[in-house]
Amino acid sequence: MKRIVDVFTKDWSHEIVWTYVIELGDGLVPLEIEAFENEALGLAVEENRGNPEFMFAKARE
Repeated sequence: MKRIVDVFTKDWSHEIVWTYVIELGDGLVPLEIEAFENEALGLAVEENRGNPEFMFAKARE
């Protein structure tokens, strides 16, 4: 399953800082939205996009 996940800074939460297309699972078992958001945050930290304490992610519906 694929989801588009936007990452925001907590200070400027109305502006998208960057966006990821996350693909998780095999498509047979539904996954929780939080799994996609956590994956996007993990990628952002790996890519040195910012401090995880000052970021949050929101999957698009």
